[in-house]
Amino acid sequence: MREDELRSILLVKAIEESDREATLIPAADRISASREAKRAGEGDADRMLARRAEALLAKVLVRHPFVEDIVRHAGGVAGVGWIVVAAAFLAGLALSALDGTRRINVLAFPLLALVLWNLLVYVLVLASWLRASGSSKSRGRRLPAIAVQGAVARLASLIAKSKSFNAPLAEALARFLREWQEAARPLLTARAVRMLHFAAAAVGVGLIAGLYLRGIAFDYRAGWESTFLDAARARSLLAVLYGPASWLTGIAIPDAAHLEAIRWRDAVDGESAARWIHLLAATVLLFVVSPRLVLALIATFRIARWSRRAPVPASLAPYARIAFSGVGGLVDRGIVMVVPFAYEPAANSLARLRTLLGAEMGEHLAIDLRAPVRYGDEEAFVRNVGDQGGQLADVIVLFASLAATPEEENHGFVIEGLRDWLAKHRPQAQLVVMIDEGPYAVRVPADRLEERRRAWQAFVAARGVEPRFANLGA
Repeated sequence: MREDELRSILLVKAIEESDREATLIPAADRISASREAKRAGEGDADRMLARRAEALLAKVLVRHPFVEDIVRHAGGVAGVGWIVVAAAFLAGLALSALDGTRRINVLAFPLLALVLWNLLVYVLVLASWLRASGSSKSRGRRLPAIAVQGAVARLASLIAKSKSFNAPLAEALARFLREWQEAARPLLTARAVRMLHFAAAAVGVGLIAGLYLRGIAFDYRAGWESTFLDAARARSLLAVLYGPASWLTGIAIPDAAHLEAIRWRDAVDGESAARWIHLLAATVLLFVVSPRLVLALIATFRIARWSRRAPVPASLAPYARIAFSGVGGLVDRGIVMVVPFAYEPAANSLARLRTLLGAEMGEHLAIDLRAPVRYGDEEAFVRNVGDQGGQLADVIVLFASLAATPEEENHGFVIEGLRDWLAKHRPQAQLVVMIDEGPYAVRVPADRLEERRRAWQAFVAARGVEPRFANLGA
């Protein structure tokens, strides 16, 4: 799914879920868009959702044009990013004048600080890559996270302004912002990272430009002075700082005797700064501009990959079933495989489950009820789920009881196993975890019922699946 498709779907989803009275998107428009999308989608749920969202969003934009500003700014820091890069370039120009109008200190402490800072950043970037390769969870970085939060705050401010003339739409947009920020966090972070790398490179480019522009306009004199360093130690420091630039440009670093001769004193005004400007510029190019542009290019590749293949949030599966339930469901003849786990539901509970699934997924479906999976049989069930009907199922419903306490080695193993099996063998199929509250609701007070419900909610959601709760014994 492309970035723009996911953004449109989440926006329309937020509007529909907030607009219960169908004032922002009339019910007739929803049904019409579902019917047309189903006709053109050829059974691909993602494609059908994207076409439906495109049609409905077009109508929303006609009625509420300011929503287009929200869509345009939802991509991250792109607009403000160029302002930050321009400011960084001006900072680099200012950095070139720290030694004064006509003098360059060859020890270049501002340059040394700039190089050391960037080397530290490269070490941190490498460390973050190593952590990411060794762990399934990536850790956010502070500066990119701040940039992302700034972009989100700007969008939230735009949405808040709309409350005065359309409160229901403002509520829907706020809901969209929360879901979009969560779903697109890797993309927004990558764009912030790229902006920061461009800004750092711009500081270096500004420093180089400032040195050469001022060198053309003024007679720069190069020299040095220090309270703690003699010529020999200064030569050693310069060999480290300018060594790579000297190798690249072929400009030799003077020996200690020459450095002593250009040391600033009462009667000594240094020497022509041409060679030192070249060394300064080459050093900045090697240690600041080039690596930062390479890192920005890597971030660009990540952005392009995410934009073309955006991960689909788990919340879209139940939304898709509801969106197309009024036109016969996601598929014309779907198969719903129902698997009770550690639970033997009563006949009336199964009947109510059929009714519930038909209402939410469309009447044109076949219920394939399987024998309950008992404790201890989890591994065998997951291993053979394809042979037991999983290869034909459009939806697998794992049916459990709220009376049971969710456990990692039992419920967690089955949910994760089904999730991973579907992702590998049936990526268009969906997994639903249905929790029957009936057997538990008749025995415990409301507060304990809510406590157990929260436990199941957190347990199932942690595995990337949206749990469903229903009192099928009522």
